Amino acid sequence: MEFKRPTAYIFWINDMINAVPELTQEGARAFKIRGKSARRVNIIAAVIDVYENEGKTYRSVTLDDGSGQIRVKAWEEDTAKLLLNPGDIVIVVGFLHESLGEIFIRPEFARHIRAEWAVTRKEYLASAYGKPSAGETLKVSEESINNPVEPTMEARGKMLSLIAEYPESTISVEELIKKAGLAKGLSEKVIKELTNDGEIFSPRAGFVQAL
Repeated sequence: MEFKRPTAYIFWINDMINAVPELTQEGARAFKIRGKSARRVNIIAAVIDVYENEGKTYRSVTLDDGSGQIRVKAWEEDTAKLLLNPGDIVIVVGFLHESLGEIFIRPEFARHIRAEWAVTRKEYLASAYGKPSAGETLKVSEESINNPVEPTMEARGKMLSLIAEYPESTISVEELIKKAGLAKGLSEKVIKELTNDGEIFSPRAGFVQAL
């Protein structure tokens, strides 16, 4: 069984940072943006700041597309996806998340692109949604994270692959954790996050199933 990823919508960054968190009819976590229920986004923007904690277990990149600024955050092995520098023009695809009032992106991938692609994207967005007003500078304090607890995209992918082996039936959380070979605490967080994101569901207590 192959999991179908939600659509990666294209918006101005200002639309994303002003999104309204919501739950879909299926109970998945999403964000209301321009009448759409968005979970994944596709951004082309300039890197204006990069932060990495002392333990190199957390990295964030601040992006600016002229309408506003948003951070892309990665933990553990996912930090390798954010080997970027200020001034880079990048395309980022990932999941929208919210924590402590800040909406940010968990990256599936981030790649360098030519500057002309940023111009093309701005022309498309201006045509689709109108030209944005000048965005405000992002005012956030960087976390001092030395003991990351966020599930990585790699851990999510591993868990999804295991669950996909049981497309017609459920698998117990206990068995899933054993098969995953991840720390129990991390496995539990991954399962909770996948459930919140609507990629799996729990038909009864202690069991999960692919949608």
